Amino acid sequence: MRSGWWEVPAAGPCMVSRRLIDRHNQRSFDPFSWLAVCYCSPEFDRGDIIPPPEQENRETLNYLVTGLVDPPDLEDERGQKGRWVGMVGGLVQSVPSQSVYVLNMELWMATLPGAEGGGKRWEFESEQVPLVRTSGAQVRVLCGKYGTREGAISSHPLGTTILDVTLCPGGSFDYLISEENTCLLYVFGGKVFFGKDAKECYGKDSFLRVCGGKLLTASFETGGRFLLFSARPVAHVKPLVCPANDSVCRIKK
Repeated sequence: MRSGWWEVPAAGPCMVSRRLIDRHNQRSFDPFSWLAVCYCSPEFDRGDIIPPPEQENRETLNYLVTGLVDPPDLEDERGQKGRWVGMVGGLVQSVPSQSVYVLNMELWMATLPGAEGGGKRWEFESEQVPLVRTSGAQVRVLCGKYGTREGAISSHPLGTTILDVTLCPGGSFDYLISEENTCLLYVFGGKVFFGKDAKECYGKDSFLRVCGGKLLTASFETGGRFLLFSARPVAHVKPLVCPANDSVCRIKK
């Protein structure tokens, strides 16, 4: 697939920024017209977020994920102090870590002409979002419904579902995707395996398009964390499909 994401030079409170959807490829991801994430530096502050100008046919959502600083003696493969391991679970610490901002996500969604909600903006932090715990995962429901739990945005005209899914080590998560929806995933922690036989594996920074049907995910030793976005296109055009016999497509850089 020719769609891609762009790494934006880090500046100010951002350690790394990714622009996943913008004006160059937004037609492929209807109704999602903008999606960007930044991994927050220690200097990050919520006040650094500048809301975009309001537009009648656009809704915007900003989501700030908090996590735990890794133990001070934990280093990554380059010998640098890490910040992200504690955010996916499974880490035993003798001394509790400090909670910090780790990821900020900005999403823009097109709205139906004349529909309520045009120009609306939401801002959430992960600890304020309704949480569903299962035997293998923790699911924060930003929009729509998961199980019997309604999200922070309980309903949406496009049938939108937005989930923040944390897979415990050895845990699994499944979700039924409507055939008419555009559905995307962004993995930002650990490693996530897909399919009944868990043959496909994607790690941090993987941006995926998922076809309709039952989504099956699992994680083993590392745990994993990803954002899931699903909504009906405004143009009522059936979403682009994955290659034959492939239910998950990586959107290559």
